[in-house]
Amino acid sequence: MATALERYARLEAEGMWFDGQSSRPNPVIVRFGEATLTLSGADDVPRAHWALASLRTLPDQSDAKRLVLVPAPDSDERLVLADAEMIAAIRTVCPDLNRHRAPKGSWRRLIIWGGGAVASVLLIVFVIVPALAERMAVLIPPAQEEALGEQVLAQVSRVFGQFNQVRTCDNPEGLAALDKMSARLAPHYESHVPVKVQILDHPMVNAFAVPGGYVVLMRGLIEGAENPEEVAAVLAHEIGHVIHRDPTRLTLRSAGSAGILSMLIGDVLGGAAIAIMTDAVINASYTRAAEEDADNAAHRIMTGAELPLEPMAGFFERLSDGTPSPSSGVLSHLATHPDLLGRAEAAREADIIGDTRYVPILDAEEWQALRRICRR
Repeated sequence: MATALERYARLEAEGMWFDGQSSRPNPVIVRFGEATLTLSGADDVPRAHWALASLRTLPDQSDAKRLVLVPAPDSDERLVLADAEMIAAIRTVCPDLNRHRAPKGSWRRLIIWGGGAVASVLLIVFVIVPALAERMAVLIPPAQEEALGEQVLAQVSRVFGQFNQVRTCDNPEGLAALDKMSARLAPHYESHVPVKVQILDHPMVNAFAVPGGYVVLMRGLIEGAENPEEVAAVLAHEIGHVIHRDPTRLTLRSAGSAGILSMLIGDVLGGAAIAIMTDAVINASYTRAAEEDADNAAHRIMTGAELPLEPMAGFFERLSDGTPSPSSGVLSHLATHPDLLGRAEAAREADIIGDTRYVPILDAEEWQALRRICRR
């Protein structure tokens, strides 16, 4: 065994560790110790030491390319490995890996089967479904993606209708101003689907993108903005999410494997799945990286349209204070987005207009028309 351990002394691999206390998987780096398997976190601090002599596999594993280990036959902890070289090394160092003590009753068999089932479900929820969502988001046909977006938009109106009568704002002068704003930005990005912008008559300071190229702005956001360039910056940010297909990834992850299959084959999703997807896009919890990518896209779009980024920075700074909409008193959902002050600073650094003169995206009359877009 010493010779084998020396051979694999520098070997390391990523794994998912379930500590037996919660259902949350913990990413770890797996290495060999003197007579142990060491599980370390991203900070390189060891989280667990498993004795090599006690390591056992879970029986009847469904995926032959993965290895699920336990530190002892009766332990609730699990380690899921997919690295072929590390799996081969562990099997070489631990020849008794597959030897299991016979259970002393049916309840022990139930525990073993139950543990395997839990590990499989967690693997699906936390590993397989996110990976599928990431890969399948770019494979969904645009027509199918737009159909899903239409269903989600219909559900959005029902969700917000529990608090206010929600309708799509359609004042003709306001729509003309919105079209002018969208047209100024359009030449400066490319999207796999046409971007379709609408404003909902609701006081929440919010904006979000929906699968299929739909971007929704709330009346509260228009009323809470100090100038049309602030609205344009938010619109450009949401267009950035559309470009990167973030709403589609988010809805696929929220719907799970059934939702992924339904979208791929063009099946009609059930109402419960649509409700879950709707909640996901309204309360969009994108990763910090996704938000930064959308901001960078907004910087490029605004700069290409020869518009300043100072309004974007100022808007982020007001939201970081939880500033309510002056007309409604509703706290901004956008204020929950990560690192608003850092994003404001990034916008200023990307601004090439500065204090020089520029052509406003809307004139004073058009800006007032946009602010009145929800009036009948």
